[in-house]
Amino acid sequence: MQSCIRNKKQLVLLFLVLVFSLFVLCYESNQCYQYYQDKVKPRIEYHNYVQNEKPSIDAYLNKTSESILLESSNDTEIVQNIIEWENGLGLQRFNSNETNLRITDDAGWYMYIQRANCGERATIFEEMANRTGLTYRRVSIDGHIDSSGDIDNHAWSEVFIEDIGWVVADSGFRLAPPQNNFAAYSNIWLFGPVYAFENESQNEDRTIDYILNTEEIVIKSTRNGETIPNCSIDISLNYNGTALKVVGYNIKLNTNESGICPVTLGAYEHVSYTINIRDEKTFYQYVGEEDITLNNSTKEIEVEVNDLKATTTLLFLLLLISIICLIYSLNKIFSNKKSDKKKHDIL
Repeated sequence: MQSCIRNKKQLVLLFLVLVFSLFVLCYESNQCYQYYQDKVKPRIEYHNYVQNEKPSIDAYLNKTSESILLESSNDTEIVQNIIEWENGLGLQRFNSNETNLRITDDAGWYMYIQRANCGERATIFEEMANRTGLTYRRVSIDGHIDSSGDIDNHAWSEVFIEDIGWVVADSGFRLAPPQNNFAAYSNIWLFGPVYAFENESQNEDRTIDYILNTEEIVIKSTRNGETIPNCSIDISLNYNGTALKVVGYNIKLNTNESGICPVTLGAYEHVSYTINIRDEKTFYQYVGEEDITLNNSTKEIEVEVNDLKATTTLLFLLLLISIICLIYSLNKIFSNKKSDKKKHDIL
């Protein structure tokens, strides 16, 4: 009788294991398919493009750059002609299910698939700027809020024009010298710090050029009265119930060895900022948060970084230990059952 009950329990356990295994198999199959669609398939398509289409597109770009140089008498006209050419390519924005195609900095790829958002349009502009001998760099923000409270992001280029300096070159908005067009963005959006990037490195703070009213503040990270160096900083802009992270994605800020970090922010009406600071260790981190509203007396913001939290590394380690303990316990249970069976057989 006891043997029968034990066999039934084992069958139930095996059935549950089978159901769980089928569930995991289905889940993993779906994950594998999604991984193929998101990662593998676009790479295969890009490889085919490189092998079959890229040479002809490169030849087209070379011919176009030569034409632009022949039609332009100075750098300003080169920029204008590049933007005019790019707007004639018929590029469309990516649909929501096409973002997996944004896999490279190869301008020809986006021309081939006829898809480009602002970042890809800047890539195409910079490809032609390079071929025509312009001095250029990428400019980026970590998102913006419009008057309706909608959030989006934007990137564009700057070109150095002799006797003028750095000016905006944005094909999507058709912004080109001789006008500097710096105010074009702050007239329609609220955003945080603006930085220029060269060789993919954050190079120069351009905020005061793009936002009419700004304030420079000094963020200071402290704990128990002492400054804490090398902390990561995130800043969110808050407007009419909408929060937008304006530092912490593309734009990276950290406190220095003295525990301070100067930052320039837009002084907008009805806007506040939330500053988050992280002192990250291997298995834990200290965090601190401060809400501020800018005014003329705002100079130094001291953030107490004393809230202890576990890091992802620690959570993963604890999960791994839990799995090992579970496997050990199950093994112990089955070993005891085998031992009981042997004793029963002997009896």
